[in-house]
Amino acid sequence: MNDDDFGLLDTDDTLEIFKLKNVPSSKDREEADFVARRKPIKDSEFTTYEPAFLKVHEELRKGLRKLKPFDSTETNLEEGRFYILDGILLFLERVDVEEKERKIPSGNRVRKDGRTRIIFENGTESNMLYRSLGKQLLNNGKIVTETDSSIENELFKNANIVNEDDTETGWIYILKSKSTNKDIASIKDLYKIGFSKVDVKDRVKNAKKEPTYLMADVHIVSTIKCYNINPHKFEQLLHRFFAEVCLNVDIYDENGRRITPREWFVVPLPVIDKVIDLIIAESIVNYRYDSVLQDIVLRS
Repeated sequence: MNDDDFGLLDTDDTLEIFKLKNVPSSKDREEADFVARRKPIKDSEFTTYEPAFLKVHEELRKGLRKLKPFDSTETNLEEGRFYILDGILLFLERVDVEEKERKIPSGNRVRKDGRTRIIFENGTESNMLYRSLGKQLLNNGKIVTETDSSIENELFKNANIVNEDDTETGWIYILKSKSTNKDIASIKDLYKIGFSKVDVKDRVKNAKKEPTYLMADVHIVSTIKCYNINPHKFEQLLHRFFAEVCLNVDIYDENGRRITPREWFVVPLPVIDKVIDLIIAESIVNYRYDSVLQDIVLRS
């Protein structure tokens, strides 16, 4: 078809083969899934949720919570979190997902999908698909951040209780980029701080094909095995602590899509290690990072 230099096949009849009839687009399917499964819930049931919505609005007004961009279903969409979609506050109460491995050019990936239960502040609910919700939020949604106290309470609960029956929750990791891009390689003290539910070596083996790793191989500086704590909450605290020195750069994947990684920070390694120790000691709330001094200081 591509060798038709004279356009002999470029007619209305031949071009019809490219027009799919009676097959809805993926976007149409997602929107239909979103709309069709929204229904009112009983007033008596909604009264158990309404105070939480009012509290979130109050905490947003006071600055205890903030609205952040939603840029990844895999890392941003969590059970028990609040989100803004098309200007409406929603609570993702439950996620009944299954993880299935699929093959893509850059290697095997685990893909999650399944039904959810979502409560909206207007008194409706939905059981739309997990990935459909993620795509809707990517199009026109925001994350409502948790309050500092809720993150810390979740992180420190049972954090120091480890016994032989425990299994790893995941791994906090610190990486350094091997990028040859002069704009990246020239940055001193640039590190990625994140977490993985699988072995970090397996997680980063295709780093040079993934924008989140700056399309380059990485050096594993250190890994921290987590027991009885939520590693994602651990990561959130680190990211909040170093938000002022988060790397702001756009990376393009092999298909030309622009992605802005959010887990790279310009901060000396000893400071990162010190902050991790403070989190484990449950005293991080007493400190902040001073980007001018490049050190941790007591909160005033």
